[in-house]
Amino acid sequence: MPSLRHRQWTQMLNCLQNARDVFERAVSYLRISAPELKKERGMLLEEWLNMESSFGELGDVNLVHAKLPKKLTKRRQIDMEDGPAVYEEYIDYLFPEEMQANNLKILASAYKWKKQRVASED
Repeated sequence: MPSLRHRQWTQMLNCLQNARDVFERAVSYLRISAPELKKERGMLLEEWLNMESSFGELGDVNLVHAKLPKKLTKRRQIDMEDGPAVYEEYIDYLFPEEMQANNLKILASAYKWKKQRVASED
């Protein structure tokens, strides 16, 4: 018969896994169904990270760190009716899967460029 401490540890582990499943579904939903909500997705990942770290040795912060976005400061032009355009700074979020997609696009463009270059030499 398992000890009380073992049962509590098992319950805590089950609770943690259930919480991870909820966070995973929420992040997946925001990534697929609402990609424009990058800030909210980043906030959700921050909360997930806080939850993982609150579980101490049971928590897996590396799991969440791999999903965290890079915060980029960007500027966008705002056209004014009565004068010159004004630039506004804002924070954009770049997620790891977006970085991979961008790298694939760059690789595909390089391959296409090389193919055109070889074809023009022939």
